Amino acid sequence: MAEPSKVVLVAGHVGVGHVYSHSGFFQDDSLGFASAVSLLRKFFDFDTTVRRITVDSLEKVCVETGDGGSGCASPRRGLTVFEAEMLRRLEGADASLPHLETLRIFGRMYGNGCLEVPVAVEYALSVAVLDTLVRRVRGFILRREEALGDAVGGVRVDVEGGALAVAITVNGSGYGIGPNENLEGNVPLGIKGEVMKELDSLAKPTVVLEGKAFIPGLSERVRQTSLLLRYNRDYDNVAVAEVVRSVLEERKLEYVEVDTAFPRFAGSMEKTKRALTESLKEELLKFERSPGAREKVAAAASLAKIVCEDIGGVTFMDEDLCELVGACGIAPGTGAVVSMVVGSDYIRLNGIPYATRDDAELLADIALESARRLLANYDRVMEVLRDRYRAPTFVGGSRRSDS
Repeated sequence: MAEPSKVVLVAGHVGVGHVYSHSGFFQDDSLGFASAVSLLRKFFDFDTTVRRITVDSLEKVCVETGDGGSGCASPRRGLTVFEAEMLRRLEGADASLPHLETLRIFGRMYGNGCLEVPVAVEYALSVAVLDTLVRRVRGFILRREEALGDAVGGVRVDVEGGALAVAITVNGSGYGIGPNENLEGNVPLGIKGEVMKELDSLAKPTVVLEGKAFIPGLSERVRQTSLLLRYNRDYDNVAVAEVVRSVLEERKLEYVEVDTAFPRFAGSMEKTKRALTESLKEELLKFERSPGAREKVAAAASLAKIVCEDIGGVTFMDEDLCELVGACGIAPGTGAVVSMVVGSDYIRLNGIPYATRDDAELLADIALESARRLLANYDRVMEVLRDRYRAPTFVGGSRRSDS
């Protein structure tokens, strides 16, 4: 029987609709979700194939999986008969790759209320997977926050030397306007905190599985696709990062390491929001001052780009929370992030990053081996964690951190 106190957490999420950000960053933010599901396939048998798609009165779309899991969403502005017809092509798809399968139907996706139907479909697919897991996986816990649309599930598995806890989060909105990613990573708040507590994974060493992204600052270091290990050497758990690095190197996998990621207490999100607000004001003034159709259309197009793309980099998380946990939601001292990064050649060939089954299985393998090694080096990892850990908490509707 696993020793209860020795627990390693692997956390993956899907930021439903979070594709674009400022500074030329764009991504498939479902790889962490798909990888965590792939990790559970190593221990459990379940079917996430889409068995049926139904559209009700052009207002609601529902997904049913082969094992009876169900997920529904109601796009804010409804659906059209043509979209309902397109959605039939989802039958037979793999709901555990929600972003990829949505792209296969619609070609692209924008959040922030710009393209609501694709975002709603991705949400329905993702929730259907969690519903499948709670039906088929013994001990799987599922909590939902209906107002925000968040859904968080997880299970513990006994492994050699301790226990592996896997937490899977859907951050999004059933109306197709998401996401709100306050509960990404291992942020122990709300329903995520409830699930983590039941899994005995609060303040435990964590491997956070993240998306597949084009990051301009790293694009020249990558030709096609590379693994990406990120953490902040001053705030995150360097011992977790060392273990993940050992796995990557032993397997001779191509990877990029960034130890200055996720700066804390720098006001970066607030500063970016101010800059974007100024850009919006400038374009609105251009629109107001333009009597000609050509000028008005140009100003409107610039506004649309800011709202549909750039602003995604500041809408996904509360600013005070981001100050503490960083953009991938790591409670200080607990872990490191493993994801994928693509280069300019990849984008020229594909136009947009997308996660595949092979990508998900690779990250799942890395996470499992990392978890085993973390359990074998638990005392060293926990020493770093105890020294650096700060937990975000709710206080009177606002957040602060407990030192």
